[in-house]
Amino acid sequence: MLIFDELKKNDPQLRLVAMVLAGGLGILLAGLWWVQIVSAQEYKSHQETQAYRSVRIPAVRGKILDREGRVLAENRPRYNLSLYLDDLRKPFDTAYGQLRKQALDAQQHAIAAQEKKLGRSLTKVERKQFALTTAQIQQLRAQSRLSVANDLAAQIGRQLGQPVPLDAKNFERAYQTRLAMPYPILKNLNEVQIARFEEKFTNGFGADLELQAARVYPSGATAAHLLGYLRSDDSSAEGEESYFSYRLPDYRGVVGIEGGFDAKLRGMAGAESVLVNNLGYRQSENIWSQPEPGHNVVLTIDLNLQRAAENSLVLHRGAEAKAAIVVMDVRSGDVLAMVSSPTFDPNDFAQGISQDKWDRLQQLSAEKNRATYENYAPGSIFKTVIALAALENGLDPSEVFHVHANPENPAKGIIYVGKRSIKDTAPPGDYDFRKAFIHSSNSYFITNGLRAGVENIIRIGKKFHLGERTGLFTNQETRGNFPSLPRVISRAWRDGDTANLCIGQGELAVTPVQMAVMVSAIANGGKVLWPRIVDRIEPQDPASGEMASRFPAGVVRDELGVHPRSLKILRDAMRDDVSSSEGTGTAAAVEGMQVCGKTGTAQVQDASNKLTGYNFWFASFAPYEKPRYAIVVMVESTDLHGSGGSVCAPIAHDVYEAILKQENARAGKVLARN
Repeated sequence: MLIFDELKKNDPQLRLVAMVLAGGLGILLAGLWWVQIVSAQEYKSHQETQAYRSVRIPAVRGKILDREGRVLAENRPRYNLSLYLDDLRKPFDTAYGQLRKQALDAQQHAIAAQEKKLGRSLTKVERKQFALTTAQIQQLRAQSRLSVANDLAAQIGRQLGQPVPLDAKNFERAYQTRLAMPYPILKNLNEVQIARFEEKFTNGFGADLELQAARVYPSGATAAHLLGYLRSDDSSAEGEESYFSYRLPDYRGVVGIEGGFDAKLRGMAGAESVLVNNLGYRQSENIWSQPEPGHNVVLTIDLNLQRAAENSLVLHRGAEAKAAIVVMDVRSGDVLAMVSSPTFDPNDFAQGISQDKWDRLQQLSAEKNRATYENYAPGSIFKTVIALAALENGLDPSEVFHVHANPENPAKGIIYVGKRSIKDTAPPGDYDFRKAFIHSSNSYFITNGLRAGVENIIRIGKKFHLGERTGLFTNQETRGNFPSLPRVISRAWRDGDTANLCIGQGELAVTPVQMAVMVSAIANGGKVLWPRIVDRIEPQDPASGEMASRFPAGVVRDELGVHPRSLKILRDAMRDDVSSSEGTGTAAAVEGMQVCGKTGTAQVQDASNKLTGYNFWFASFAPYEKPRYAIVVMVESTDLHGSGGSVCAPIAHDVYEAILKQENARAGKVLARN
């Protein structure tokens, strides 16, 4: 009331202030009425014509490095050329308008022709028969969109010097389901094409370059089975958001390091929200979760030794040889090289392998890692286990054993186990342990294996953990086959079965990596190590402050528990098998490094027991004085001529030479620094 009393006074200034305030309040009330009442339906309609779409953004995959930090797998930028359909709305509408006009003109001509035929004007009902149906209108729109996209692709293709064909079904599917996302029309542009595009075309044109991280293996097929390969997979990993409207292309590791450490390498995907209108076109975008890059995986592999082993295998046996090589540090269990042949190029999988290449890989069974995922009879390299069992059972290595001549082939020996005869590759004569070992006499080792007893052989084999996985690859490793104690003490087991075991045949199957573990234990004094192929997992950005996760080296799985004297006698015999002129492994000898080894040849038979080929072996370590390296070479062959000494030992020789050369180079660098 006091306010109105004041306004009744004759005060022009006060009345002016009051009028201004009243007018402002009136304007505010009018605006509020306009927004909430008059324009409410318009805002509601606008809101209904917009929606958000979530998009999964892949993380940058971690690198795979060798022990010296050399890159085995990495990511490189790949430029794809994509159409941005929201930039082509006006050309789409213009093209549709032209097609619609042509269709309406055709409609009028059809009506006129019908009226001329009838001699009268058509009724409204009759005219409706000539009207465009909904399906025809949709077809015209699809036709206009494809026409615009094809013209644009052809224009781009002429400038880039490469045809850019469009698949009509894929294009229409992308328009109907992924309108807010770029539509790729040309992938992996080279530098010249990128430069031409940037020079000839500008933004707003309807097409643009899209940067994508592509998996690359710089060394091609080198260590392919060890690294593994990728397959397209944009599904959410554990711990990620599971629902997305769209997913950008991503990959998943299948086997090898890519598969076994996929969770670490893949990182954590990010997400963005895209605002689209009622037609599905992109209006704006906002990244609300940045992708977290994957971690690097550093291997124990030495790239130089890996290449040396692969090159030697190709040199001696060819690129399509079915073979495997394992190089291991006998002190730590580190796998320094792992070769499986035939091999493949993991780049083919990352870029999309062709059907022809895939069929060829299947034909060669090249995708199989023969070092870990194939069962082989070890042949005479298993005589190292028989030797330890016999020596531990009291065998006198100087005791002479006489090998009888084979009546059918007097130049070779023979042994009879019950009524069964087993041929010997060694000639008849007198043999002590050393001579029998370097000549790989079947008769000697069968006789002394039977004397030692199959239970003792099995106990030694179990100490090596034969018949068990080594744990290198959870999804690509076989455990092999090794008889159990209950099996060999059962009534079904015969001396003939033990005889087979003594020469590395029968109910026995191993992998090359298992044999590398076995030889390493013989070399290092009896420690059966867990093989190690990954040294550490570390962040891609060293400045992140995150600590690397390391895998310990030299983890002992078991102790052989044999007398040092037995190991020394065996190691001396393995040395002589290479250094003695009588030995079967002389082709592995390297000047400046004493190599110790054992050759082996195992028969391969088909279902009807017909001989179809051999598995040739050479299991070795060096140097004799202070063992550091174990090398196992295995070659499958359908050639019925050959031996582990002639086929595998020369390959091991090349790898040992590469090791010696590398050691000498490192020693020279140390001297130069001092």
